[in-house]
Amino acid sequence: MIGAKLIEGLVFTLTVGAGLFALYVLIGLFRLRKDQKGPIYKGGVGQWTWAAHRITGVGILAFLFGHIVDTFAVGFGPELYNETVELYKQWWFAPGEVLLIGATIYHAFNGVRIILFDFWPAMALKQKTFAYVQIVLTVVAFVPVAVIMLGNAWEHSPFS
Repeated sequence: MIGAKLIEGLVFTLTVGAGLFALYVLIGLFRLRKDQKGPIYKGGVGQWTWAAHRITGVGILAFLFGHIVDTFAVGFGPELYNETVELYKQWWFAPGEVLLIGATIYHAFNGVRIILFDFWPAMALKQKTFAYVQIVLTVVAFVPVAVIMLGNAWEHSPFS
């Protein structure tokens, strides 16, 4: 069905676009020297949490847009919707879903960290400590989910 192929193409385009944005931000971070002026501040873990927050935000936004479009397909009949969501049932799609879960967990914890600084500005003096705590919490929340999801994908892959 052509509608399903168009939606799959959109999802692919959104995924590639989010990946290119992430690559652009990362290349910019690696190229910016301490003595140069640029669109980003220079500052160790703060710089990397800033970049990761934007990258994960764009990735989540791209997913949400694609999800809204594929869910909208149900209005054109169950055949189009069912064909569209078949893409998400493929074993090779699971790593992307795992990355989405990781991005969401990271983005949520970093957002809470930023909110804490907004309400209690004095806490920003300990932003490195908070960043490391946030990273640890992200890993602790993400690893079990990733193991379960990737294990399930492996069982349904042609390699198992």
